[in-house]
Amino acid sequence: MKQIWYELKSQPVISAVTVIGTALAMFLIMVVVMLHQVTVIDLAPETKRSRTLYMGRGILEGFGSNENVIQSNLSTAIAAELTESLEEAEATSIYCPYVSRALANTEGNPTFAADAKRVDDGFFRIIDLEFIAGKPFDRADIMSDLRKVVITESVARQAFASDGADVIGRTLLINDVPQEVAGVVADVSPVTDVAYAQIWMPVSLTAPTWGNPNMGDMRTLIVPRPGRDESVKAEVNRRMAVINTRLAADSCTLSLAGAPYDHEHHKADEYPVTLPDVNKGRRMRWMLFGILLLIPAINLSSMTRSRLRRRVSEIGIRRAFGCTRGRIVADILAENFVITLAGGLLGLLLCIGFGALLFDAIYSTGRWTHYAMPSTLSAGALFDWTLGAYALLFCFILNLISTGVPALHASRINPVEAINQKK
Repeated sequence: MKQIWYELKSQPVISAVTVIGTALAMFLIMVVVMLHQVTVIDLAPETKRSRTLYMGRGILEGFGSNENVIQSNLSTAIAAELTESLEEAEATSIYCPYVSRALANTEGNPTFAADAKRVDDGFFRIIDLEFIAGKPFDRADIMSDLRKVVITESVARQAFASDGADVIGRTLLINDVPQEVAGVVADVSPVTDVAYAQIWMPVSLTAPTWGNPNMGDMRTLIVPRPGRDESVKAEVNRRMAVINTRLAADSCTLSLAGAPYDHEHHKADEYPVTLPDVNKGRRMRWMLFGILLLIPAINLSSMTRSRLRRRVSEIGIRRAFGCTRGRIVADILAENFVITLAGGLLGLLLCIGFGALLFDAIYSTGRWTHYAMPSTLSAGALFDWTLGAYALLFCFILNLISTGVPALHASRINPVEAINQKK
């Protein structure tokens, strides 16, 4: 280590540039991985992402005299027919994926805007919202058309100046309609967009959504029992065949764009007409990773060659005194591994800083701009040690790519020529 430290200090500019270049490469790769990971890994309150099947995008062909094709979400009736009483499912849910802006207030207090979503009782068995007080509305509340809602703690504080048990049972006016507060939950980040809302209201299981009884605003969530995914898909497809037999009387067919499918397919295309292509996204990410890995490797290789040209005489003397080629290569790799490891750790620190300071700014653009809540996630949700271990593995690969060839070339130097060569 003393020899490595001495060599690094002898060429501080090259060493610093090498460390910074490695850190930036590490930082960019980690940011790309982070932005992707938060959309696909199990993340509170969507803790069952890896087990959930998604369905809702429907394509109705042959409707009407002009044989129109309608692409939309499903009607409540069709969604219920496909998902209710699935024997191989732990839980199912019918929900409206669209967040609407609702005006909320309490008697005599100012009105404020909040994000509202309509869901059924099964939603709360799949989405693990953290209840601070009260409980979710149930199927009996929905069927009885009782106006009960679940709200976040921020809405409770704004409406009632409290987020405790004293809020439960009180009346909240939503778009001038009185609603009883059934439960209060912790705030939800829009990054978990299936779960996200500030107010969850009961979805109507009886009222038609569109003029066409097959299409509407509903999507579904299904959590199969362990190992029963294929059985659930088969049962949904069987029910779909029954529906199409009925629709054949009107010369119509309804398809589900490859659904039900897993979370990765759901994120690959939110408005599919066929089964979403997850491989396309994977290929693009691997190409990006390759570019981010190759460019710094080329730069580091050039830096390594530059350092080794200044050390030709030293290497020649070591070879003359019996140092093996393997030892020369090992020493050069060890020296560069320290540099890439330092750069990797610096890149990790930059990534953590990005998560803490800039993640909200990135995720609060585009489709997230209209949400009332910021997109901030905790550091624990953004970064885990498994990802860190892969980052350190990246350091090792970068070290081998950037220094392997120069190190082998340096080990083959003729000792006599090296000693006589000018520095």
